[in-house]
Amino acid sequence: MLPKIVLVGAGRFGNNHLKTLIKLDENNVLKLIGVVEQDSKIIKKIKNDYNLPVSKNLDDFMDNVDGFDVVTPPKTHHKIVKNILKKNKHVFVEKPLTLKSKEAYELYLLSKKHKKNLQVGHIFRYFSIISKLKKLIDWKKDPPFLIIGKFLQNRIQSHDTGSIFIFMHGFDILDYLIGKNPKKIFSISNQKFPKSNLESNSIISIQYPNLNARLNLGWIPHGVSRDIEIFTSKKRILCSLLTNEIEIFEENRNKKKIKVQQKSQPLYLELYDFASAIKNKNSVQVDGKVGARIVKICELATCSTKKNKIFKFD
Repeated sequence: MLPKIVLVGAGRFGNNHLKTLIKLDENNVLKLIGVVEQDSKIIKKIKNDYNLPVSKNLDDFMDNVDGFDVVTPPKTHHKIVKNILKKNKHVFVEKPLTLKSKEAYELYLLSKKHKKNLQVGHIFRYFSIISKLKKLIDWKKDPPFLIIGKFLQNRIQSHDTGSIFIFMHGFDILDYLIGKNPKKIFSISNQKFPKSNLESNSIISIQYPNLNARLNLGWIPHGVSRDIEIFTSKKRILCSLLTNEIEIFEENRNKKKIKVQQKSQPLYLELYDFASAIKNKNSVQVDGKVGARIVKICELATCSTKKNKIFKFD
């Protein structure tokens, strides 16, 4: 039996999920049985374009569904996901899992209690170039001592959060590459969004065991930068997420350039994993524990910015 899935939220990014779920339905990976949406214009468009059942109420689908794909504003995640898990249904939720680590860990524990998958949409784990970068790190013979990441762009759509939560992909990539909890976090910001007064550009220093990391996240007046640099005692590895290229330098020379091909769209891959885990009764890799850990790191970085002090992770 194909898992029956309902999309919750078909707005800006939810529309991408809708198109991807339809493709997965066409490929016999899952069965998309409906959409939950509050906006009347979006409801009308979905009914006209896709001929799918649409409701404003989750409970209208609850008796005939295996899992929900939640793509709503972050401030709504805790309430919606908690309700779904309590009804013994699987959940995929876009990042961030929640905006508070206490609520995030609550959802993780609830998913374990009900023995249901809670997958969080940390999509960069499905980028081929990030997987390749992870394989290039030799932790035994030549471990990194410094990682620097830049996630900067001149166009940022309105959010309920500042740059730290908006660009939390940087923290998740570090988490995936390093595989260990950080020890200490310190963040500074000297730019704020005019309307919300939230940080618009932040520099975060993170101490891991035997490794330091630094992230620059947020708004810049021109261009886009998505780069990761890894420094070891022998190499400098430069990874561009814009060009999908990795350059390896040894002794100040460009030793090797690797062009990485992305065969399938990352969103397709992560929703495929969600559906497959339901069908095969497996656990998901990017679960609520991962999602809660990233929320906690972002939470501590935000507190550090506000209070100008170092915070310990534990």
